This record gives sequence, structure tokens and C-alpha cells, in this order.
Amino acid sequence: MFSHSTNAHTMFVFMDESGDLQFTPKGKQHFILSAVCTITPEKSAAAMQKLKYDLLASGSKDLHFHATENSKGTRRRVADVISSLDNIRIHSIWIDKAYTQPDLQEEVTLLKLFGQNMGQWVYNAIADKCNRIILIFDSVLTGKKQKALEKQLKIALAPLQKEIRILFHPVKQDLNGQIADYYSWALFRSLESNDHEMKNNLYSGASEWDTFDLFKDVDNRFWNR
Repeated sequence: MFSHSTNAHTMFVFMDESGDLQFTPKGKQHFILSAVCTITPEKSAAAMQKLKYDLLASGSKDLHFHATENSKGTRRRVADVISSLDNIRIHSIWIDKAYTQPDLQEEVTLLKLFGQNMGQWVYNAIADKCNRIILIFDSVLTGKKQKALEKQLKIALAPLQKEIRILFHPVKQDLNGQIADYYSWALFRSLESNDHEMKNNLYSGASEWDTFDLFKDVDNRFWNR
């Protein structure tokens, strides 16, 4: 999967989320954070760029790949492309917010927990394949939330003694970030709406995708919409 490239010593980790961390009657039931990891981001970006021009040539008005906004036809085309990629690995962390203990029912606090666990996964799963890690997250987060996530990622990755960079960048401006958006959305649709089509399409592809329920060992429900 992680083949040779000019970036062979750098692991790029593109992260995006789906759902929300609001504990209100209008809040979603689930929250997902997905990471797309690759040492050849140019390969997956090129595949997405080609698809974008193919779609525009055929009359599509989808200028960006954002699952919640794209047409069903575009989503299917995107799924076909990203499920065929063999240069990426995907890890999604998710929760059913009903199992969130009261002391964790706050956005920054929960983001810290997600950052800690994503950092631990990067540490255990992919860090030995590079000597530099660049983590890129959607800039939709506010400054306080960015700092919370950044701090926990740095703490989890500090023992690696490798160069770590954490950047915040609009997902719609990066094609690999848009891939992360699609994986998060696919899992969200499956969990939230019992719509498994996109998730099943992505699971059946060449890319390695694993998911982790952060509250899998919690039995009690603490929140209801």
C-alpha cells in the first residue's frame, strides 16, 4: 500500500469529521472522525482530480467533493474511485453520543479524547513507516477546538521522537481531505440512518479501512435527544 515516492519518508494524515458534538435535541446521534493516511498523496489526489474533470465534462455542477452536498450520482462515482485506491489506509473513530458520560458532554473535552485516540492509532499503526508525520485537519474547527485536538495529538505522538506537523486547512481545498470526508460520511450514514450503501461500497474496495467504537465498553446510556 505505502509504495515508493518522493515523499517516502513523510506520512500524510488527512482528517475530517461527520456528525456533531452537540448534546441538544437537535444534535445528531453519532460523531465520526476519519483519517486517510498515505505517503503518496499525489496519487490519490490525481485520481480525484481526473474524476472532477470527467464529471465537469459530462455536465456535473459538483465543483467540490463533499458528500452531503454532492448528487447521488457523483457520490457513486467518487466511491468507485476511492475504493479502487491502493495507496491509502483509513481509520475511523466513532461514538454513539448516548453513551457519553456527563463529564465528557462538551465539545472541547470530547475532541481531546478523539485526538488522544487518533494519535495513539497513528503511533501504533503507521508511525514505523516514516520519519515525518504531517496531520491535516479541516479548518472548520474554532481556535479553541483546534488547540485541544492539536495538544492531544502531540502528546500521543511525542514518544516517537519524529518530526510532527499539525495543520488546519479547508477540506474543500484538498482532494485527499475530501476522501476523508467521504469515509466519515459513509460511516455516519450507516450508523445514523441505517443506509449502508456507501459504507459497503468503500469496504469492498482495495483500500484498508478499519473502524473503532470509542465507547464500545460503556453499557449505560447518559444522553437522549
